[in-house]
Amino acid sequence: MKNDLRLVFWELTARCNLTCKHCRAEAMTEVMQGELTTEEIISTAKDIRAVGDPIMILTGGEPLSRPDFFTIAKECCGMFTRVALATNGTLVDDAIAKKIVDTGIQRVSVSLDGSNAKTHDEFRGLTGSFDATLRGFDALRKAGASMQINVTVATHNVHELPDILKLAIERKADAFHVFVLVPVGCGAELSDDMRLAPAKTEEVLRWLFDRSQELKAKMHIKATCAPQYYRIMREVARDQKIEVRTEGHGMQAMTRGCLAGSAVCFLSRIGDVQPCGYLPIIVGNVRKRKFGEIWKNSEEFKKLRDPAELKGKCHSCGYRVVCAGCRARAYAATSDFLSADPDCTYVQKEH
Repeated sequence: MKNDLRLVFWELTARCNLTCKHCRAEAMTEVMQGELTTEEIISTAKDIRAVGDPIMILTGGEPLSRPDFFTIAKECCGMFTRVALATNGTLVDDAIAKKIVDTGIQRVSVSLDGSNAKTHDEFRGLTGSFDATLRGFDALRKAGASMQINVTVATHNVHELPDILKLAIERKADAFHVFVLVPVGCGAELSDDMRLAPAKTEEVLRWLFDRSQELKAKMHIKATCAPQYYRIMREVARDQKIEVRTEGHGMQAMTRGCLAGSAVCFLSRIGDVQPCGYLPIIVGNVRKRKFGEIWKNSEEFKKLRDPAELKGKCHSCGYRVVCAGCRARAYAATSDFLSADPDCTYVQKEH
């Protein structure tokens, strides 16, 4: 199966000023020992560039908490065609926003997990973070950054999704991405009643696709960590007899189901390479092996690149190539990353 590297999520640090309930990174307030140095990061970036020219997402923790962030960002912008920053936005003022844009970063995403301060601040663990995030968003927008709003949806805010989208439209966001909670990191500790039931997830994804069609001239809307969304896209498009582009371009290129290990990978703050940030399987470390060797030769990646390796109903599903099920949820539920996605409601019809 074709395995062009299309996107790398690079966790530069676990340090963060927020303590979000769902955080994959299990954020720390202090610098952790063993994080890759500036020199190691730049050297590894060169190794990644030798493999391909993926969209490079600089993330954390809060990446802006690294004193050398702008050195790293400038080097990456000089190597890769598309570099993005994932930040909580609370540390961004006008001067920082201008510096981010001047560095060459093309897209900045900030997270809003509520349509109001009460909902967002409670989930993010810091009073005032909602207002600080919006100030950061506005500063970046004014500086000329292409802006994306990410929402992690769970039972605490699912009823606010229309209002969060309205806020994104009012703020003139270029993209609106909804993340369905994955039970890893701190998210594994959340009570079950905070996680959406599979049927409710299906309902949310269908609502999101409808909005994506209504607003396609204004902003890019998609679901993340919800590979069944790409089955839903096809089902609705077929029923409504509409044409839907399932492949985007530029910063919108990742518009297919689970690509963990096949077109996407995650690089941790200490150099571990994983299929994605939510699938805690370490397939190598860039301090011990070149990134290209890991990407091309990992046995786990080879299995993830072959839909025939999927098990259970994911194996027999007619949508397995465009969806593939969430490998992280499968692993969290069964300790087998190839097993069926437990959050998918779809049952293959007999013909």
